[in-house]
Amino acid sequence: MADKQIAGESILLSHLKKIGIVHLQGIEKYIDRNRFKRCFLITPVTPHENVLSYAQKIPSLEIIVSHNFREEKRKITETYPEAKIITVDPYHLAGRDGMLDA
Repeated sequence: MADKQIAGESILLSHLKKIGIVHLQGIEKYIDRNRFKRCFLITPVTPHENVLSYAQKIPSLEIIVSHNFREEKRKITETYPEAKIITVDPYHLAGRDGMLDA
């Protein structure tokens, strides 16, 4: 059921091939800086135990293991119809933009 507090707020959504600790650290900063109420990371691979443990410390984060990004995005959009869904490239989340120039 949709959270009443999410209405009119922004939700962060990203699709990652694999989630690592670096991504989660970047997500923490991204959530704080942009004041997202919820964050959904969709990945086809179950993250490592250490990643899942770290993710539990981020209250607004939810990791979804699925091979179908579009279907999961549709479900989130239907669950939170009043929220603005922001899709972000995983490289932005990990703070790796500058590393791509090498």
